[in-house]
Amino acid sequence: MRLLRSAPRDATMIPERRITHRYEDPSDAVWVACAARLGYRIARGDDVYAGFDGGDTITVATGAELDPDDSLAQIIFHELCHALVASDDARRQPDWGLDNTGERDLVQEHACHRLQAALADRHGLRAFMAATTQWRPHWDALPADPLAGDHDPAIALARAGWTRSRQSPWREALDDALTATAAVAAAVASAAQHDSLWSTYKPLHPLGSRVGPEGVHCSNCAWRFRAGPGYPVDRCRQHRDPGAAVAPRIDPGWPACERYEPPLSDASCAACGACCREAFHLVPVGVRSALAKARPEWVVRDAHGAHLPRPGGYCVALERGPGGGLPEAPYRCSVYDLRPRSCRDFTVGEDACLLARQRVGLSASPPLSATTSGA
Repeated sequence: MRLLRSAPRDATMIPERRITHRYEDPSDAVWVACAARLGYRIARGDDVYAGFDGGDTITVATGAELDPDDSLAQIIFHELCHALVASDDARRQPDWGLDNTGERDLVQEHACHRLQAALADRHGLRAFMAATTQWRPHWDALPADPLAGDHDPAIALARAGWTRSRQSPWREALDDALTATAAVAAAVASAAQHDSLWSTYKPLHPLGSRVGPEGVHCSNCAWRFRAGPGYPVDRCRQHRDPGAAVAPRIDPGWPACERYEPPLSDASCAACGACCREAFHLVPVGVRSALAKARPEWVVRDAHGAHLPRPGGYCVALERGPGGGLPEAPYRCSVYDLRPRSCRDFTVGEDACLLARQRVGLSASPPLSATTSGA
């Protein structure tokens, strides 16, 4: 039987239907509740795109005024990140004390983006919770680790906001909201149309970082190793927490994460040279070693003992230039057969090797958002 939207001639035949509920986007519901936990009320109105009254109300435009790739959830998240980046005084001012009609407050806006990306990354939501409007190009240009470096004054503000976000009640409210949003996205993404925001959700690697290149797995990653305690099992150096005695276990069949690197071998050394460069400050040398006797002019004796110095960050024994005519292999030890014991004991692909590569930027370092206290 087909029901017509218009009322029948004899309307008394069909009782009036009482509507007691309305549909609400699940991510919107999550973030309205998150804001409430933090003391903010969400209002809707078309006199602003998004604004804060300096008290407890964040106003967001209605759906008709938003861009197609906007969502109430994302805008609430963005405004909460502004609150985290703002100073104590600015958090009591309308619009967090910002004036986005000019460039005066670009640093604060960019800091908000960096914090927003760092928080979203931990749940695979960077694309789903992306900044929109005129700010999207800046968002899309953010690096993999938006809190790393010191070249942008916004980074220090973003880090301060990150620290605040890891404190109660922000930590609990944000983590719960992001976890719930990711759960909804995981359930919807496979069924979403290709142009749906839900389709942008990317499941995380089981250890929490983003999934890496297709077709590679943890089994053939440079950061995989086997160790105890007890019976040796596959573990990951890249995801070991600072100060932790044991690295997390992995399944070799897992898809590799974004920090994947192919296994290193002796053949990798000439293109790397990290251990002979800025990664370490000096190389201890035995005063009666063959090297000290062969090249005494290189050996420095000071408060650090006898060692080979590294002027300009390079070991005095390191030859630099295309090795064998290969520009991709520029490093070579000029006294390899006489190298000190610390160099002989240095094992390719082990902890010290990988640490050296991280220090010179050849290997990825864990994002600050994964290592900052309270993460």
